[in-house]
Amino acid sequence: MTTAVTEFVRARATDLDLGRTDIRADIAEIGGRGLLATGLGGSDIGEIATLIEQVAAESLAAGFSLWAQRMALEYLVRAPDPIREQYLDELASGRRIGVTAMAAALKHLAGLGELPLRAEREDGRVGGPIAWASNVFPDSLIVFPFRGQDGRGRVGVVRADADGVRIRPAPQLLALGATASTSLTFDDVVVGDDQVVTADLTAFCATIRPIFLLLQTAFCTGVAETAVRESSTRLDGLGAQFRDEYRELARRHETTRRRLHDHAAAAHATEPAELLRLRLDAARNAVEATRLESTLCGGAGYALHSHTNRRFREAAFLPVQSPSEGQLRWELSQYN
Repeated sequence: MTTAVTEFVRARATDLDLGRTDIRADIAEIGGRGLLATGLGGSDIGEIATLIEQVAAESLAAGFSLWAQRMALEYLVRAPDPIREQYLDELASGRRIGVTAMAAALKHLAGLGELPLRAEREDGRVGGPIAWASNVFPDSLIVFPFRGQDGRGRVGVVRADADGVRIRPAPQLLALGATASTSLTFDDVVVGDDQVVTADLTAFCATIRPIFLLLQTAFCTGVAETAVRESSTRLDGLGAQFRDEYRELARRHETTRRRLHDHAAAAHATEPAELLRLRLDAARNAVEATRLESTLCGGAGYALHSHTNRRFREAAFLPVQSPSEGQLRWELSQYN
C-alpha cells in the first residue's frame, strides 16, 4: 500500500513544486488508504515514521505536510471526547487538513519567548499572531497554544474560516509553496471551553514533543536518502574526487536513520537531548546530501525544474524549520 502512495506522490512532485497543485490531494490519498492514523496515540511510531520518510524521499513538500497532518491528529487524539468526535475522523481520512501551530509553545517552554496568542477577555476570545504555520487552507483545522487569563498555557482548536482568523497572503518561497505556509492573526477569536484540547500546556507538550521531533527527523532522512542514492551513481570520472566525502556522508546518514527507527519504536523512552541531537543531525545531513547531489550533477542539477534542484531548494528550509538550527543548538547547550 505504501508503494502506491509513494508512486502517487512521485507523479505529483513536479506539479507541487511548480505550484500547479497543492498537498491536499496527497493527504487525501494517504488518508483514504487508512495510513494517517497508523499507531495513533501510542509510543511506537515506527510505521508512520517510515511512511513520512518514504513520502519525503519523493517530495519534501508532501512529507512535510504529512508530518503536520499527523501532528494535528496526535493533538486531537489526546483531546476531550467532544473535540475528538467532531474532528478526528475528518483529519484521519484526509477530508480535512490539520494545521500544527505548536512551534510557539515548544519555543516558549524552552525559555525562548512568551506565547503570542492570549485570551485577554473573560468571554474566551483570543488575540495575537501566529508567526508561521503550514497546511493553512480556508477549511483547515488549526491547533494552537495560547495563554489564558489566569496566565496558564492552553491548547485550543479553531477552524481557519472562523470569525476573527486572518490568514495573510502566502509569501513566495524558495520551495514548499504547495504546503500553504503563511502567517496568521487572531482578532478576538472565540475559543470556548469545548474548543480547549488541554489546560495544561507543559504536560501536553512533554507528551507530544518526542513524536514531533522524531517525525520531523523522518522527513529530513527521507529527502537525504534520495540525495545520497542519487549521489552514489555519479562517483566516476570527476565525481571520483568526492568519493571520500560521499562515504562519510552516507555513513552518517545511515547512522542517523538507525537512531531514528530505534527511537521511533519507543518514542517516549528517548532522552530529550538525544531527540534534539537527532533532529539537528538529520537536518544537517539532508542539507549536505542535497548539496553533494547538486555538485555531482553539475549543470543538469542546476536546472530549475530538475528533481536535484528541487531537493536542494527544499532542504534549504530545514535549518530554519522550527525548531530552527539555532534553537536546537541553544537547547543542546543547556545540557552541557
